[in-house]
Amino acid sequence: MTNEKYSFSDNLLLQKYRENGDIECAGILLKRYSLLVFGVCMKYLKNSTDAKDASQQVFEKAILEAQKYDIPYFKSWIYSVARNHCLMQLRSASFKPRILDEFPEELITDSRSDHDIALNAISKEEEESSLRQAIDQLNEEQSICIRLFYLKKLSYQEIQEKTGLSFQQVKSHIQNGKRNLRIILEKKYRNNEKGI
Repeated sequence: MTNEKYSFSDNLLLQKYRENGDIECAGILLKRYSLLVFGVCMKYLKNSTDAKDASQQVFEKAILEAQKYDIPYFKSWIYSVARNHCLMQLRSASFKPRILDEFPEELITDSRSDHDIALNAISKEEEESSLRQAIDQLNEEQSICIRLFYLKKLSYQEIQEKTGLSFQQVKSHIQNGKRNLRIILEKKYRNNEKGI
């Protein structure tokens, strides 16, 4: 009987799971769409570890909810469950994106801030490139001060000596640079969401 179940349609597998609690049918159905769910999670979370964790959570949720709802098209439904789960995770204050150690956390994100949700969707591999590109888009003084303060770990006074800027100018360039980095990265995230 087990081999025969693999040839069942999505609707039949779902029906048998709902009527008889047949976990094997549910397992076959979820396995059938495991790549789809993982792909959706990667699209939104941009990190394989986060995507694997989210996929597991989506499957657990799907097992429970499949009993409650009328699901005419399982593929569309599981896609929606995965997408919604990822979006909720990105909005969650407890979601912590995996960031590079090279970039101090206060420069990159405060995961509780709505302005920094953009950074949650950038993969570890893309973070360094995205941050460097964003720093390059800052005006020259902001870019220099951000690099010296956060990446070279120089003090305000050391930056003053190196650049000839006043203390107040260094402080202002760092604060404005941080704000502008968030704006640049948030815009990049929104464009990625729109497929631009």
